[in-house]
Amino acid sequence: MNDTHIFAGIRVLIIEDEALVSMMLEEFLEQIGCRTMATASRLDEAINKARSLPLDMALLDVNLAGEASFPVAEILTARDIPFIFVTGYGPLGLPADMRHIPLLPKPFQMAQLVDAMRMAAY
Repeated sequence: MNDTHIFAGIRVLIIEDEALVSMMLEEFLEQIGCRTMATASRLDEAINKARSLPLDMALLDVNLAGEASFPVAEILTARDIPFIFVTGYGPLGLPADMRHIPLLPKPFQMAQLVDAMRMAAY
């Protein structure tokens, strides 16, 4: 992970309804030089932030308190902002047209986050 400096200054949106997971993501991102622009734990809040914030990447929990976050994924796609699905459900829980999106399985470690970010960025 010695080349994590490639993420220095990257502006990231975290969409996650589990506070501990969100805090862990923020900490990992800070360690690799990213800037967390905002976090959101509800779908309406996530949609607003995905539409309006200047972003380079997003981490998107698939299930936000029982609501699928796919409308946020569509906004990010339309804005040409790469994102990663963060989920404990695996790729079969994703719509067929979104299964190419990098997936970060819960639970995860920092190395897995970095690998998923590399996949999303390129």
